[in-house]
Amino acid sequence: MLLYQKIAKYIQDLIQAGSFGDGGKLPSERELVEVFSSSRITVRDALLRLESEGLIYRRQRKGWFVSPKRLKWNPVTKVNFYGLAREQGFEPKTQVLFIGPFTDDADSSIDRQEFGEQSLTKLVRSRFLDGRPVMLEEIHFATEMFPAIEKKALDASITEIMASDYHIHVRSETSLVSVTALPDAFADSLETGNGAACLKIIRRRYDAQGVLIDLNVEYWLHGAIEMVVTSH
Repeated sequence: MLLYQKIAKYIQDLIQAGSFGDGGKLPSERELVEVFSSSRITVRDALLRLESEGLIYRRQRKGWFVSPKRLKWNPVTKVNFYGLAREQGFEPKTQVLFIGPFTDDADSSIDRQEFGEQSLTKLVRSRFLDGRPVMLEEIHFATEMFPAIEKKALDASITEIMASDYHIHVRSETSLVSVTALPDAFADSLETGNGAACLKIIRRRYDAQGVLIDLNVEYWLHGAIEMVVTSH
């Protein structure tokens, strides 16, 4: 067994024994280097191996932590982040990072023609579970459909704001799911490193007449969410 594998097994055994607790902080890389008389590179290899298995996660400038339970998501059902999180015992929070006109960029996920000739507004938010940033989302919608929405409490449920303030109700949605690297521009907001593995979800939501309400692009840290599908 190679040294990085021994280090990984040592940490894994401690996690399984409950030595750190759910979400607890691991010893620093420097401490592990001293314990195993190893190099920083070897210790990092062990930690990255455990991270890839979803057992631990890293927060920039804060260290390594035991991964808490994941948010379970059924991709065939409509999603309300706050409701879904609270049903599963999490404390959700949202932070608004930007709201303003959408400008064309290199993001091929967005085709403004899906909204016809309407001008678009872009809302960027980060989502938290129990104080941990786990997802960054970009929400795109027709500006004229939601006038003065920038004055609303956008750290709350956007779905509920659309329904209560604009009488626009989400009746169906489609989701395209892929695994990719987190865009570098989002790394700081999610307290992770550049190029971290993430789950990308492109979500289109429609009203009862099939009119596109909004187009969302979500980037989830890969160890924060898992999909559960039930078939009958």
